[in-house]
Amino acid sequence: MHLRNLAILGLLFLIAACKCTAQVRGDSYHGHGYAYVAPGGFTAGGNTLSAIGLGVGGEAMLYKGLAAGAEIGWQGPTESFRSGVGLASINGAYHFVSSQHERRFVPFVTAGYTRSFANESGANLANYGAGFQYWFKERWAFRVEGRDHINTTGPVAHAWQVRFAIVFR
Repeated sequence: MHLRNLAILGLLFLIAACKCTAQVRGDSYHGHGYAYVAPGGFTAGGNTLSAIGLGVGGEAMLYKGLAAGAEIGWQGPTESFRSGVGLASINGAYHFVSSQHERRFVPFVTAGYTRSFANESGANLANYGAGFQYWFKERWAFRVEGRDHINTTGPVAHAWQVRFAIVFR
C-alpha cells in the first residue's frame, strides 16, 4: 500500500470519527476520534531500533465504558521513516467513566488485532495498551497511551509506541 493510499484511509477515519460525540459522563459518552504522534521502537532479538509513529483512529462507546475502535497509522525508523510499516487495528477498550459524576481524567485499557503492511507484505499482530484521556474542554482532550504490537507467529518482535494524541468529538 502506498503512502498516498494510507493518507486517504486516514482521512476517511477522521471524517467518520468527527461524526462521533464524546462526554465525560458514562451515560452520555458516545465516542471520539483522535490523531497521534508516537515515539517508540521496533524490538526483536534483544535489539531495539528507535522509531516514530503517526496515525488516526476513533472509538464508539457500546455500553457504559465498553468501546469498539479502529485506527490506521504508520511507524517507521527515525533514520528512514519511509521504510516503516503501516498498522491497521481494530480494538476493544474499556474507559473507566462514571454515570454519576463528570470526570475530566478518564483512564482506559485496550487490546485487539493489528494487520501490518509494507509494500507487498504484511503480518498479523496482537496489540494491547493502556493510558488516559484528560478532557480540558467539552469537545477536546489530550490522550497519553502506551501501545505494543506483537507478532503472533515466528520469533517475538514488538512495535511499541508511547502515544500523545489530541482527542475530539
